[in-house]
Amino acid sequence: MEDQANLLPLYEQVRRSILSGIDAGQYAEGSFLPTEPELMAQYGVSRITLRRAIGELCADGRLQRQQGRGTIVMPGKVRQTLVSLSGFSETMDGLGRKAGHRILSRDDNPDAPAIRARLRAGALIRFDRLLEDDGRPMTLETLWFDPQRFPDVIAPVARGGSFFAALRDKAGIEPAHAERQIDVGFASASERDILAITAAQPVYRIEKIVTDAEGRPLALSQLVTPSHLVTYTLKT
Repeated sequence: MEDQANLLPLYEQVRRSILSGIDAGQYAEGSFLPTEPELMAQYGVSRITLRRAIGELCADGRLQRQQGRGTIVMPGKVRQTLVSLSGFSETMDGLGRKAGHRILSRDDNPDAPAIRARLRAGALIRFDRLLEDDGRPMTLETLWFDPQRFPDVIAPVARGGSFFAALRDKAGIEPAHAERQIDVGFASASERDILAITAAQPVYRIEKIVTDAEGRPLALSQLVTPSHLVTYTLKT
């Protein structure tokens, strides 16, 4: 195996070595890598080789260059199960992370007849939210639901609370089913600014409809998540 590794391009050997150091905890999440001269000496490579290795890891989302500060180690991927009914807060709580819902905008009477028809809603309310992982941008969400059916859910969501938690606490309803449609693409310029990613980093685009035990739609979410932040698994 060592002989095979030595056949790899030098930048790839360095990339794998740095990645192994991250996974082993040698370079902790949230910490900065050693300086370029230190890493060049450690791996015995040129600046060009080192920068290509680090550039690959930045493109993968494992590292992030910060102007004037250095290169920081980013958190590992969040693992989510596609068939799970857990909301964002529940998922992050289960991983020992702190979830945040930052309200970006609110529309109390959006003109979206197709969404209203899919939700079988008498009216619509829309929240654009940034879902955060320990204060870091993770997912852009557009959340739609019927304010006439769930009037007591509006205030908790507007304060940055979990929609699922408010649905349980204020409406006494437990989500029973979820249908997701997943595509992969690239973020728009405005999405990149909010999510702090580059044009080269792909994103998941997920549309999720949650229903109750009788199959009646409860809410529709449109989510944009950088692919380097999440791994999705399917259990059958």
